[in-house]
This record gives sequence, C-alpha cells and structure tokens, in this order.
Amino acid sequence: MHARFRVIETTTLDDGGKRYRVVDLVEGGSASKHGVFKIRTEADAVCSALNAEGPKSADINRAAPAASL
Repeated sequence: MHARFRVIETTTLDDGGKRYRVVDLVEGGSASKHGVFKIRTEADAVCSALNAEGPKSADINRAAPAASL
C-alpha cells in the first residue's frame, strides 16, 4: 500500500529558501493545508502521523458500495 501523504520541497521566489509541504495524493487540495515547514524533519513527522491515521471515514464511505457487491 502506498502512502497517501508525501512531503514536497518548494523554493521561495523571494529569497530562494527551501520550504517543505505535506500534500495529499488522494484528495489533492492546498499543499499548505497541513503546514509549511522550514525543516524537513518536522514535515516528515507530520506526514508520518497523517499516514499512520489510515483512511478517513469519507474514504471508507466511498468504498462501501463497491464492497457490498
């Protein structure tokens, strides 16, 4: 099973500094939703915690009709 969340590295245009964001590969949306981090290990910790939570209830509800067949 692949991880749902992943850390991406971005570069700011102002000063060329690196920032790290956690993105949701399933639902998409804003890459800043889970925070913007200057330190990669902080972003990795948030990403790991989100992946450990497992699927959200909305994901389970979407899968329920197919599973009942």
